[in-house]
Amino acid sequence: MPKQSLQDFCKKNFEDSNKVFSTLMEYKKILLDENNKMNLIGKSTIDDFDQRHILDCLQIINHMPNKDKQVMDIGTGAGLPGVLLSIMGYQNLYLVEKSPKKSAFLETCKGHLGLNYKIYTKPISEISGLNIDYITARAFAPIEKIIHVTKNIIHKKTIYVLLKGKSYFSELNFINSEKYSWQNYPSITSDESKIVVIGMKWSSL
Repeated sequence: MPKQSLQDFCKKNFEDSNKVFSTLMEYKKILLDENNKMNLIGKSTIDDFDQRHILDCLQIINHMPNKDKQVMDIGTGAGLPGVLLSIMGYQNLYLVEKSPKKSAFLETCKGHLGLNYKIYTKPISEISGLNIDYITARAFAPIEKIIHVTKNIIHKKTIYVLLKGKSYFSELNFINSEKYSWQNYPSITSDESKIVVIGMKWSSL
Protein backbone atom coordinates (compact mmCIF):
# COMPACT_ATOMS: atom_id res chain seq x y z
CA MET A 1 0.00 0.00 0.00
CA PRO A 2 1.23 3.55 -0.63
CA LYS A 3 2.53 5.08 2.57
CA GLN A 4 0.93 8.20 4.02
CA SER A 5 3.38 10.56 5.67
CA LEU A 6 2.97 11.41 9.34
CA GLN A 7 2.88 15.12 8.56
CA ASP A 8 0.13 14.66 5.95
CA PHE A 9 -1.92 12.61 8.42
CA CYS A 10 -1.63 15.39 11.01
CA LYS A 11 -2.67 18.06 8.52
CA LYS A 12 -5.71 16.02 7.53
CA ASN A 13 -6.89 15.11 11.03
CA PHE A 14 -5.94 17.92 13.44
CA GLU A 15 -6.82 21.60 13.37
CA ASP A 16 -3.64 22.40 15.31
CA SER A 17 -1.60 20.06 13.12
CA ASN A 18 1.69 21.93 13.51
CA LYS A 19 1.50 21.73 17.29
CA VAL A 20 0.52 18.05 17.24
CA PHE A 21 3.33 17.17 14.84
CA SER A 22 5.88 19.14 16.86
CA THR A 23 4.84 17.42 20.10
CA LEU A 24 5.00 14.01 18.41
CA MET A 25 8.59 14.76 17.34
CA GLU A 26 9.47 15.82 20.90
CA TYR A 27 7.99 12.56 22.19
CA LYS A 28 9.98 10.62 19.60
CA LYS A 29 13.23 12.27 20.76
CA ILE A 30 12.50 11.52 24.42
CA LEU A 31 11.65 7.91 23.64
CA LEU A 32 14.67 7.25 21.46
CA ASP A 33 17.01 8.84 24.01
CA GLU A 34 15.51 6.70 26.77
CA ASN A 35 15.57 3.60 24.58
CA ASN A 36 19.35 3.62 24.89
CA LYS A 37 18.90 2.96 28.62
CA MET A 38 16.01 0.48 28.60
CA ASN A 39 14.13 -1.54 26.04
CA LEU A 40 11.03 0.50 25.16
CA ILE A 41 10.82 -0.46 21.49
CA GLY A 42 12.69 -2.95 19.33
CA LYS A 43 15.84 -1.46 17.84
CA SER A 44 14.98 -2.96 14.46
CA THR A 45 11.90 -0.70 14.28
CA ILE A 46 13.68 2.61 14.93
CA ASP A 47 14.43 3.44 11.29
CA ASP A 48 10.73 3.25 10.45
CA PHE A 49 9.57 4.80 13.72
CA ASP A 50 7.13 7.34 12.31
CA GLN A 51 5.20 4.74 10.33
CA ARG A 52 5.68 1.66 12.48
CA HIS A 53 4.84 3.27 15.79
CA ILE A 54 3.44 6.80 15.61
CA LEU A 55 1.20 6.65 12.54
CA ASP A 56 0.15 3.10 13.39
CA CYS A 57 -1.24 4.41 16.69
CA LEU A 58 -2.68 7.70 15.45
CA GLN A 59 -5.00 5.96 13.00
CA ILE A 60 -7.31 4.78 15.79
CA ILE A 61 -8.58 8.35 16.17
CA ASN A 62 -11.14 7.59 13.44
CA HIS A 63 -12.78 5.01 15.73
CA MET A 64 -12.81 7.16 18.89
CA PRO A 65 -14.65 10.35 17.87
CA ASN A 66 -15.45 11.75 21.32
CA LYS A 67 -12.29 13.06 23.00
CA ASP A 68 -14.13 13.81 26.25
CA LYS A 69 -14.95 10.16 26.93
CA GLN A 70 -12.98 8.10 29.44
CA VAL A 71 -10.19 6.20 27.69
CA MET A 72 -7.87 3.53 29.07
CA ASP A 73 -4.80 2.20 27.26
CA ILE A 74 -3.73 -1.12 28.77
CA GLY A 75 -0.17 -2.41 28.62
CA THR A 76 0.83 0.98 27.31
CA GLY A 77 4.58 0.32 27.57
CA ALA A 78 6.35 3.23 25.91
CA GLY A 79 3.05 5.08 25.56
CA LEU A 80 1.97 3.55 22.28
CA PRO A 81 -0.79 4.52 21.88
CA GLY A 82 -1.40 5.98 25.37
CA VAL A 83 0.87 9.03 25.24
CA LEU A 84 -0.14 9.67 21.65
CA LEU A 85 -3.81 9.72 22.65
CA SER A 86 -2.99 12.54 25.06
CA ILE A 87 -1.09 14.41 22.36
CA MET A 88 -4.16 14.02 20.10
CA GLY A 89 -6.31 15.73 22.71
CA TYR A 90 -8.11 13.00 24.67
CA GLN A 91 -8.95 14.57 28.02
CA ASN A 92 -9.89 11.72 30.38
CA LEU A 93 -7.10 9.26 29.89
CA TYR A 94 -5.73 6.39 31.96
CA LEU A 95 -2.53 4.50 31.10
CA VAL A 96 -1.92 1.07 32.61
CA GLU A 97 1.67 -0.17 32.77
CA LYS A 98 2.78 -2.52 35.54
CA SER A 99 6.52 -2.00 34.93
CA PRO A 100 7.81 0.72 37.33
CA LYS A 101 10.58 1.69 34.91
CA LYS A 102 8.19 2.17 32.01
CA SER A 103 5.73 4.00 34.25
CA ALA A 104 8.55 6.37 35.22
CA PHE A 105 9.17 6.99 31.52
CA LEU A 106 5.47 7.80 31.07
CA GLU A 107 5.75 10.33 33.91
CA THR A 108 8.76 11.86 32.18
CA CYS A 109 6.76 12.29 28.97
CA LYS A 110 3.86 13.77 30.91
CA GLY A 111 6.08 16.39 32.51
CA HIS A 112 8.22 17.31 29.52
CA LEU A 113 5.34 17.47 27.03
CA GLY A 114 2.75 19.04 29.34
CA LEU A 115 0.30 16.15 28.95
CA ASN A 116 -2.62 15.08 31.12
CA TYR A 117 -3.21 11.44 32.05
CA LYS A 118 -3.29 9.17 35.09
CA ILE A 119 -0.88 6.24 35.30
CA TYR A 120 -1.66 2.95 37.02
CA THR A 121 1.47 0.95 37.86
CA LYS A 122 -0.32 -2.33 38.47
CA PRO A 123 -1.94 -5.16 36.47
CA ILE A 124 -5.18 -4.16 34.78
CA SER A 125 -7.01 -6.96 36.63
CA GLU A 126 -6.38 -5.12 39.92
CA ILE A 127 -8.17 -1.94 38.79
CA SER A 128 -11.87 -1.42 39.47
CA GLY A 129 -14.40 1.32 40.14
CA LEU A 130 -14.13 2.99 36.73
CA ASN A 131 -16.54 3.13 33.81
CA ILE A 132 -14.31 3.30 30.76
CA ASP A 133 -15.82 4.25 27.40
CA TYR A 134 -12.92 3.31 25.11
CA ILE A 135 -10.31 0.64 25.80
CA THR A 136 -7.22 0.56 23.62
CA ALA A 137 -4.35 -1.91 23.42
CA ARG A 138 -1.44 -2.62 21.11
CA ALA A 139 0.75 -5.73 21.28
CA PHE A 140 -0.65 -6.52 24.73
CA ALA A 141 -2.55 -9.82 24.74
CA PRO A 142 -5.04 -11.93 22.76
CA ILE A 143 -8.47 -10.33 22.40
CA GLU A 144 -10.17 -12.86 24.70
CA LYS A 145 -7.75 -12.03 27.52
CA ILE A 146 -8.16 -8.27 27.00
CA ILE A 147 -11.92 -8.60 27.42
CA HIS A 148 -11.50 -10.82 30.49
CA VAL A 149 -9.03 -8.63 32.40
CA THR A 150 -11.02 -5.44 31.79
CA LYS A 151 -14.36 -6.79 33.06
CA ASN A 152 -14.20 -4.66 36.23
CA ILE A 153 -13.86 -1.30 34.45
CA ILE A 154 -16.34 -1.48 31.57
CA HIS A 155 -20.00 -0.67 31.08
CA LYS A 156 -22.50 -1.89 28.53
CA LYS A 157 -21.49 0.63 25.88
CA THR A 158 -17.72 0.29 26.24
CA ILE A 159 -15.91 0.06 22.92
CA TYR A 160 -12.62 -1.82 22.46
CA VAL A 161 -10.32 -0.34 19.82
CA LEU A 162 -7.48 -2.82 19.38
CA LEU A 163 -4.44 -2.64 17.13
CA LYS A 164 -3.83 -6.23 16.08
CA GLY A 165 -1.43 -8.13 13.85
CA LYS A 166 -2.16 -11.03 11.54
CA SER A 167 -3.25 -13.26 14.46
CA TYR A 168 -6.43 -11.21 14.89
CA PHE A 169 -8.60 -13.57 12.83
CA SER A 170 -7.83 -16.67 14.91
CA GLU A 171 -8.23 -14.65 18.13
CA LEU A 172 -11.77 -13.68 17.16
CA ASN A 173 -12.75 -17.36 17.12
CA PHE A 174 -12.60 -17.33 20.93
CA ILE A 175 -14.95 -14.36 21.38
CA ASN A 176 -18.57 -14.96 22.40
CA SER A 177 -20.43 -13.94 19.24
CA GLU A 178 -23.76 -13.96 21.09
CA LYS A 179 -22.52 -11.26 23.45
CA TYR A 180 -20.12 -9.21 21.32
CA SER A 181 -20.08 -7.81 17.81
CA TRP A 182 -16.97 -6.60 16.02
CA GLN A 183 -15.71 -5.01 12.87
CA ASN A 184 -12.24 -5.20 11.36
CA TYR A 185 -10.74 -2.18 9.62
CA PRO A 186 -7.62 -2.13 7.44
CA SER A 187 -4.47 -0.58 8.85
CA ILE A 188 -2.90 2.27 6.90
CA THR A 189 0.57 1.12 7.92
CA SER A 190 0.52 -2.64 7.28
CA ASP A 191 -1.36 -4.98 4.98
CA GLU A 192 -1.17 -7.70 7.64
CA SER A 193 -2.60 -5.63 10.49
CA LYS A 194 -6.13 -4.63 11.44
CA ILE A 195 -7.94 -2.31 13.79
CA VAL A 196 -10.49 -4.48 15.58
CA VAL A 197 -13.42 -2.57 17.09
CA ILE A 198 -15.56 -4.57 19.56
CA GLY A 199 -18.72 -3.75 21.48
CA MET A 200 -21.52 -5.55 23.28
CA LYS A 201 -24.58 -6.49 21.27
CA TRP A 202 -27.77 -4.70 22.20
CA SER A 203 -29.45 -8.06 22.79
CA SER A 204 -26.98 -8.82 25.57
CA LEU A 205 -27.47 -5.55 27.43
